[in-house]
Amino acid sequence: MRPRAALRRQRGAHHPAGRRSRWPAGLLALLVALSPIEPPRAQPGPPPEFEHEIKASFVYTVAKFVEWPDRAFERPGAPLVFEVLGEDPLEEALERAARGKLVNGHPVEVLKAGDSRDLAPCHVLYVGRSEAGQLRGVLDQIRGETVLTVGELERFAEDGGVMGLRLEQNMIRFEVNVDAAERAHLSISSKILKLGTVIRERKRAMGAR
Repeated sequence: MRPRAALRRQRGAHHPAGRRSRWPAGLLALLVALSPIEPPRAQPGPPPEFEHEIKASFVYTVAKFVEWPDRAFERPGAPLVFEVLGEDPLEEALERAARGKLVNGHPVEVLKAGDSRDLAPCHVLYVGRSEAGQLRGVLDQIRGETVLTVGELERFAEDGGVMGLRLEQNMIRFEVNVDAAERAHLSISSKILKLGTVIRERKRAMGAR
């Protein structure tokens, strides 16, 4: 990865986280991100910019329910870095969602990487749809690092990403690859796992035999 300074930082980005259940009290902050949306009647779905806001709010909120090992941060209180890879409008929405907020005591920083050659060290990597043909290379590049990978690509979690999400019937649905999370040394709260679909690579491999 290139040094973080080589990337364009977003303005104001550096500031002092197959089962579905009812909402646990500790996840009320996710209600906005996951509750149904009433789109304008003239449109088949919510406006694109509204979709980006919902997804950004979801990604930011989920990060608050993930634990990174201490070694993932240069020092106590160091920023938790979100990075958006590829041409994806989520970056601006993510910056707005996280502006002035903390994730588990860490200020938030949002970066953008045009392609995988520009990746900087980060804690949450959102892989844009433009990188569909590069996903395997991206995952190989960050293998062994403590990075929560998130994306909307088809079979994202099945192919080794930690969390795949999609907008379905105006609601956020997501899958969590717990084996990928374990490889990244991430601990994801059971409150999150209960709301999504859990994927276990070992079980899938045994079922394919």
